[in-house]
Amino acid sequence: MEKLLNVDELAAMLGRSAETIKKDIKRNPDAVPPRIAPPGTRLLRWRQEDVEAWLVRHMEGGTTEGGAT
Repeated sequence: MEKLLNVDELAAMLGRSAETIKKDIKRNPDAVPPRIAPPGTRLLRWRQEDVEAWLVRHMEGGTTEGGAT
């Protein structure tokens, strides 16, 4: 089983703070990669391959909010 990223690891990959990631989950969920929810927990976790695919889609397609990439 692959290792899941926590919010600090995701923040490092995206070059953002963990607090910004947490705020974006609530106010603009499209601004962060899709996360997984382990059953019975409130943990924030991401699969690295999902994060990488999300980054590729946003870099190639320019689909971020406001037209910025």
